[in-house]
Amino acid sequence: MLVTILIILAVVLVLFAVAFIVLGKSFKAIAYIVGAGVLYGFVATLIGAAAGGSLVSSLGLIRSLWICGILQMLSHVVYALLAVVGHSLPMLAVTIGFENLVAGMGTAAFVGYLSSLCNVSYTATQYALLTSFMSAARTWLSSSAGWLADRMTWPEFFVLTAAAALPGLALLAWISRDGRSRAESEAVPVRG
Repeated sequence: MLVTILIILAVVLVLFAVAFIVLGKSFKAIAYIVGAGVLYGFVATLIGAAAGGSLVSSLGLIRSLWICGILQMLSHVVYALLAVVGHSLPMLAVTIGFENLVAGMGTAAFVGYLSSLCNVSYTATQYALLTSFMSAARTWLSSSAGWLADRMTWPEFFVLTAAAALPGLALLAWISRDGRSRAESEAVPVRG
């Protein structure tokens, strides 16, 4: 588990550094931002995961997925605002914090939803398959993101990525069309 976390942190560090080099930051600024940003983002993600779990516990899965899905879509709009504002460390801090906070919230709610879909007898297999499907779109669409970013301004690109959340929200509307999903109606309530 620790090795996985260290690998993820290393990948995040490299991605942050590349993004800031593209944005024209100096290497000293990159070192400061990446070091502080990773710790800050990690803490925001943990707080978001706790908040997401609390949200699921108090509002239920579907309502929590709606709130988290909309917040995650708005996090891309915050990136567009950062691109408009330009080189601003306070705005960068707001962007990193907000994006990581809502990512933690969304992950907690989505893991709860995926877990509720699994049969207890086949939990490991079903959860592995569902999380594989979850990452398929990210894998297929990430290669075209660079091509699009080359042909658009950063604000346009981030608004487009925000709009890319709309099919997921439409799918959530379809799942919850009866008011409550099958998973939520069969779920055992969690009491703290």
